[in-house]
Amino acid sequence: MATREKRKLTVGRAARATNGAPVVGPPRASGYRVGRVIGPILLDILLPILAMIALGAWLRWKFHVDLSTLTKLNIYLFVPAFVFQKVATSTLPWADMGGVVAVTVLQVIALGAIVWAVGRALRVGRKTLAAVALAVMFYNSGNYGLPLAELAYPAGADVVAGAGAGAGAAHKDGAAAQAFVVLTQNVLTFTVGLCIAATAHHGDLGRALLRILRMPVLYVLAAALGARLWLDGDPSRALPTVIAKPAEYLAAGLVPIALVTLGAQLASNPRWPRWRPVSLVLFLRLVFAPALMAAMLYGFHLLGLGPLDLWPWPAEMLVLTASVPTAVNTLLLTMELDGDSVLAADCVFWTTVFSCATITGWLLVIRWYFAP
Repeated sequence: MATREKRKLTVGRAARATNGAPVVGPPRASGYRVGRVIGPILLDILLPILAMIALGAWLRWKFHVDLSTLTKLNIYLFVPAFVFQKVATSTLPWADMGGVVAVTVLQVIALGAIVWAVGRALRVGRKTLAAVALAVMFYNSGNYGLPLAELAYPAGADVVAGAGAGAGAAHKDGAAAQAFVVLTQNVLTFTVGLCIAATAHHGDLGRALLRILRMPVLYVLAAALGARLWLDGDPSRALPTVIAKPAEYLAAGLVPIALVTLGAQLASNPRWPRWRPVSLVLFLRLVFAPALMAAMLYGFHLLGLGPLDLWPWPAEMLVLTASVPTAVNTLLLTMELDGDSVLAADCVFWTTVFSCATITGWLLVIRWYFAP
């Protein structure tokens, strides 16, 4: 009874802090509003992804589409266009990227160190270890995480700040915060991820760096940053149509083409997956990674580490989107650099399937903990 009275008093104080205005809080774990969030996540995000994977599998089975051609289209055309378009036209303030970018980088490094330690202890082969590392470190922050953040935390709603923040209202915009994660993950995937994929195959760091330098995405990223600086210099400036429009059209095609490529890869050799490495990826990617993100963010909060203190917002959104499945780009890198593409495809597919349950669970836990 005392706990209930304390909660009522806290809510009352929050209402008075907003001058009597109604306060909209996140839905409770036991309420029907949680179902209103979970339903769109499953129906509007996950099922379309699985449908495009199925279409790719059907195309491979029916017409025997060439996997090498699909992979090169992604790596040398769609991915560079996507990176250029998103970076060059981004409206995100440069200074605001700090905290979210730093936390994302630190989590990727921590996950990589854990996978490396486990791989060394179990004496895992170089190709297998690289595929597992890519699958755990780099997640589908864009075409899965961005809609997830937008659905769970829509813009324009004032909500009571979560645990540890005290009474009061805080403005949450999930998509705006997640955009920083998307940019960071893309840059890390095609820099750190490229190094992991290349060294796993060749073993020689010099040859690996040479292979990386032949990839177009790094040069495109540099050009995109230059274009962004040029556009920021004068609001009246705009990219030439001959550059802007093709980049926009090609960027829009990345997600479907990448998922179709995944489906074609899965259909090229139907099999039961190697459950030992796949199960490790499932645990680390879908369960351990968001738990690690939560522990890091709460630790930074307790230490009061300035820009890294993102608790409770956008910490709760970062924990939720850290639970999304493996990025499709990891499969593309593995295929292009002659890695363990079979294992990479299994990791992308099965983390996507099992995320139906794990993301639902994480959403319930987060709603319960951060509820006012």
